[in-house]
Amino acid sequence: MKSISLKFRRLTFFFLLTQLAGLQLPARASVSPETNEATVRHLIICVDGVAFSTIEEMRAEGRFKLFRAPSRMIAPFPSLTNLALGEILRPAGASEPLGYEDNYFDTTKNKMRGGLLDRFRGGRFIKGTFRELFDYHPSAIKSGLGYVAPPASTYVESLTDILRLKQKFRASREPVFFAYTGASDSLAHLGGERLLKSFLVRLDETIKDIVRDSGGRVEVTIFSDHGNDFKGYRRVSLKSALRRADFKLDDKIKNERSVVLPQFGLVGCAVMWTRESNESRLAEVVSRVRGVDFAAYEKDGVAYVLNERGTATLERRGERFRYRALQGDPLELSTPVESLRRQGKVDAEDFIADEDWFAATVEGVRPDVVGRVFEGVSERVQHRANVLVNFADGYYTGSASLDMFAFLQATHGNLGAQQSFGFVMSSARDLPAHLRARDVWRELGSPVLSKSLRPIEEAQR
Repeated sequence: MKSISLKFRRLTFFFLLTQLAGLQLPARASVSPETNEATVRHLIICVDGVAFSTIEEMRAEGRFKLFRAPSRMIAPFPSLTNLALGEILRPAGASEPLGYEDNYFDTTKNKMRGGLLDRFRGGRFIKGTFRELFDYHPSAIKSGLGYVAPPASTYVESLTDILRLKQKFRASREPVFFAYTGASDSLAHLGGERLLKSFLVRLDETIKDIVRDSGGRVEVTIFSDHGNDFKGYRRVSLKSALRRADFKLDDKIKNERSVVLPQFGLVGCAVMWTRESNESRLAEVVSRVRGVDFAAYEKDGVAYVLNERGTATLERRGERFRYRALQGDPLELSTPVESLRRQGKVDAEDFIADEDWFAATVEGVRPDVVGRVFEGVSERVQHRANVLVNFADGYYTGSASLDMFAFLQATHGNLGAQQSFGFVMSSARDLPAHLRARDVWRELGSPVLSKSLRPIEEAQR
């Protein structure tokens, strides 16, 4: 089996190389009579998993000078692609994601769905998801090939993405062209910051070529869905802690002991399903595992947060939130709360306006923590987990098979700044210093996509 697997990986890697070598960029497409030569097109590129800090370093090195200052884009919690792009693209017509990742637990069918078989069936991978909005999105098979012989295969895949993007844009006549590359996230995970920056250099050069060839009649926006934190990582021992507490890991909820823990990718968070009656006990068990920052769950409209520092609740009333520390201060919010109280921004029932929470916490170790945690446990996906687990920086969980042949160099998923802060930057417009995911599309001028899944008016309700 090992030799067969090795041969398959080598063959696939050579396939990627031939794809790269065989991509011939077409001559510049002629302008059709219907095209207005004065029209400024809008090229929007989503680069998965590129942190704000990485883009800042690239700009300090002289790259991406066509763009104005980038904004810190704050991903939802957990800071995962499906959640983030679902939130960013909701005003453009994207539906609420089924799960936190493609591999998710279906609460109505009581089974895991979206595994490898579904992923490589392009219809299920693309159709009905946020991916359907893109004018260029790599196929499921192409995306998967980057993991065959990382990091070399991942880097080759990233370069083919750039070439295909350029081809597709030149062949298109749409006023707004929307492109996606996921290879940047794979590069961060498996190739490290050096290879990611090499990819970004090639992307910068390609964008300059596109703008030059258009005679300057292209506005370009680049954004990412979340960040990535480059450091040494240790796996969190969740499974052993669950077994010691007499929970049983299953692929479905069978009884009171059952816990479903999908192992997708290698990420800085965990999502768990169990019986509702188990939520508080499960959260308490995992909250005490080394590497866990906190565990959270929702009951009757109240979010509960637990860790070794204590227990607290989060409640929402319209656009105001209340943080109550029942024991200790698990989210370390006592200082900002007292500061807001002195400013007269805490009402008689201890509720604080969302905008004030945002201003008080956006530069903290857990940016925009109150709204993100509350919404993380109460909404965001159709099949919500019973318990969300946020890991401390430097810890991860995920696919054991991927762990066997990949050296993890960066990850995302947690609530920390490096993993949460993606970026947005435009060649034509100034942006706020910080942007929540849900506000990105409006700040870009609410561009209308040719592949919108539903009318924009309906999406914005």
